[in-house]
Amino acid sequence: METIILQEFLSTALVGQAFLQELLDLVLKSSLILALTVVIAALLRNRISNASSHLLWMNCLLCIALLPFAGSLLSSLSSNFLDAGPLTIITVQAVAVTPIDAAGVSSNALVAALYLLITAGLLLRLLGSAIALAKLNNSAVESSDGKFVDQLTAISSRLGISRKIALKFSVVVNSPMSFGLFRPVVILPSHAGDWNASTLEDVLVHELSHIKRLDWATMLFCHLLSRVFWINPLLWYAKARVNEAAEQACDSAVLNYGKDGVHYAEDLLRLAKMKRKDTQAPILAQLMFDESSLSLRIRNILDGSLAGKASKTFIAGLLMSAMLIVSACSGINLFGANDLDQDYLPLVAIAPLYPTRAAQRGIEGWSLVGFTVDENGRVVENSLRVVDAEPAEIFDRTSIRAAAQFEFQPRVRNGRAVAVEGVQYLFRYALEDDSDGSTNGQRQPPKARNTKRYQ
Repeated sequence: METIILQEFLSTALVGQAFLQELLDLVLKSSLILALTVVIAALLRNRISNASSHLLWMNCLLCIALLPFAGSLLSSLSSNFLDAGPLTIITVQAVAVTPIDAAGVSSNALVAALYLLITAGLLLRLLGSAIALAKLNNSAVESSDGKFVDQLTAISSRLGISRKIALKFSVVVNSPMSFGLFRPVVILPSHAGDWNASTLEDVLVHELSHIKRLDWATMLFCHLLSRVFWINPLLWYAKARVNEAAEQACDSAVLNYGKDGVHYAEDLLRLAKMKRKDTQAPILAQLMFDESSLSLRIRNILDGSLAGKASKTFIAGLLMSAMLIVSACSGINLFGANDLDQDYLPLVAIAPLYPTRAAQRGIEGWSLVGFTVDENGRVVENSLRVVDAEPAEIFDRTSIRAAAQFEFQPRVRNGRAVAVEGVQYLFRYALEDDSDGSTNGQRQPPKARNTKRYQ
């Protein structure tokens, strides 16, 4: 009962607050998707490979990223089958004043500005990391030792990687790392020259597996999504799980390469202990040694049961589930389902001023103005047009000027605000109160179901 009351309260409070409603709707839907993924991951923990686990979490984040776009697409498709509201008539007399209907003060602009400000700050920090990574890449020294180059070429060929990969060494790096999509780079610590051939092979297979799997691109996607949608803390948790699953998938690739699990685990632990804690790598670099997940990785390596590739059936199942989840979430309104569907309603209606020259000359008439109301309830300026008028051009300018200031409660379908095309307002200009709507022999205006009279 308390949940229903809270839902009704939010539904009422957020009517007309398009940005707030959209944001809260996305937070709740994304949280449901994340919670579902957590449950599935727990149930399949010891049944699917590390590569499949990585795809499962990426499928979760992909669904969240598609939510706002799928909802907009569904709303635009549904709006094509909706008729505009009835024609509304406003009668203006020469003695009319300009009343303004009271409209609630919207917090949309303030909340949107604050949200975008924080998002911009997080994206700027990510840009700073990209710049730092570029500087690190420029300062690193490319290997000219034939031993390293030959081993890199042999492993790349065996893994089926056709892109050219640069192998570099750096004195400021304490963990092997890889990054880049079209021109991938592997950077090793400067003391890597002291490693034996088996250890070097383990490290190169691990890093080249990242490159083959395009893990840097998926990591970049996760960073961008978590910063644009920073308000949901569960998204940061999911990003950590994606990174963890990627590392475990590359550990499995080392085992599939034919390496001994015990020796690889020993190498991993020994090299991790040599890692200096006084340096910090850019967050956009894919580090081999992550202290937070190292113990879990070593257990999985020694167990060896989760090594392997993701099956085509599992991939197909994820794609189908992604389409179903996004489609279902796009058509559900968490603030009352379809009960929150509402038509557009006028909040602010400005009565036009009676043109002075027309009043002085005793000219009466009408002007039919058409326009589009956007998703925020505002009149689209370039959609304003005079559909018809009598007499021509006398009342056009003042009618359009008034209609441009109208504000509406947006039309909502499936819980999302949609634009309304073909809205029409008829402005009747009368020097005296003319209840029957006659215009002294002039051509009669269209009939209207909604009538407002401003005097």
